[in-house]
Amino acid sequence: MNNDCGNRQEAEGIGLRIREWRKAKGLLQKQLAAAAGMEVPQLWAIENNRNSPSLKTVARIAAALSVTTAELLSAPVQDRAGDSVGNRPAKGMHDAERLFGEVPVLRPAGRDRKLPKRDAVRMEKAIATAAEAEARRQVDAPTSLPLAFPIVLNEGGAEQLAHFLRAHLDIGSAVVRDVFSLFESHGIRVLEDASLSERFPAVTFYSARRKDFTVFLTKSLKDKPWRKEFAFLTEIGRIFVFASKKFETFTNTDRSRRFAHHFAATFLQPAAAVRTVVYSLKVKPDDWTFELLLRLKARFGVSAQAFNIRLKELGLITGAKHAEFARRIEEHYAQSGYGEPVPDAAIPGNRAGDLAALGRP
Repeated sequence: MNNDCGNRQEAEGIGLRIREWRKAKGLLQKQLAAAAGMEVPQLWAIENNRNSPSLKTVARIAAALSVTTAELLSAPVQDRAGDSVGNRPAKGMHDAERLFGEVPVLRPAGRDRKLPKRDAVRMEKAIATAAEAEARRQVDAPTSLPLAFPIVLNEGGAEQLAHFLRAHLDIGSAVVRDVFSLFESHGIRVLEDASLSERFPAVTFYSARRKDFTVFLTKSLKDKPWRKEFAFLTEIGRIFVFASKKFETFTNTDRSRRFAHHFAATFLQPAAAVRTVVYSLKVKPDDWTFELLLRLKARFGVSAQAFNIRLKELGLITGAKHAEFARRIEEHYAQSGYGEPVPDAAIPGNRAGDLAALGRP
């Protein structure tokens, strides 16, 4: 906190008022912190009453919210046309909404499926509605992702992008529990659509005028968070490929598909984090049990299949163990409609006991 002002604002609930006003304005913590010249952790501490802001800091926050200090210390007026929350006329939908690429579908033939025109029109209307709501709340959401990053369409390039993007987002090798909020705070709009299916889980639109992206995700993955996050991050990977093509519509290829999938896997499972967990448990490549794999993969919020593949890529599991688990996972997916296998608490194991001592993931 700034200590240049001796007087402290001690009003009860100032943090709550700041949070209420921020939400009334439709701002993320990252956006308000930037507008007020603060760090996000500083604003978070104030909103959660961990620190008491100085009068100077309160004034900066009020200015960033376009309200007076007195207004900031009171509850925000509800969103009514022309009231004090700062509504402004909605911006019209721009003329450059374009569906980029052909969204991949996981099918044996490996071919892509184009989005039906009627679905594209409906999604564009949903984007327009969301953009108008953001405009009323004075939310400007061009993406702040470093889209100029040079792309090399291979696994090494995907890992480089994942590493670079994690550094840009200031998350290092930390396990991310909510990838949607993370990317929404950097200008990626996320919406759901009932017409998309598990075999056609995501589609992304780009606005050349607003320089923003909207990712639609299928509602059918509501009960399968691992697959939903993977589908979303695959679209993030494709966004970078799209940017490398100078924002021109491109046809998805096997190389671009593999690149996006590998990016998603490595972003969710950074090598340093996976190795640290495995080494801390002293699990040797031939020590793995299926129960242990299921317990440990949950720590990264990924599917058993993705974690098994990542262990092989990092040389943390033998080829025989990997093949055995891959077969069991595929069999379970076929029988359950891609439901995730869960560990059986009744089956003991040497390394499972180690995990139990650490607390179940």
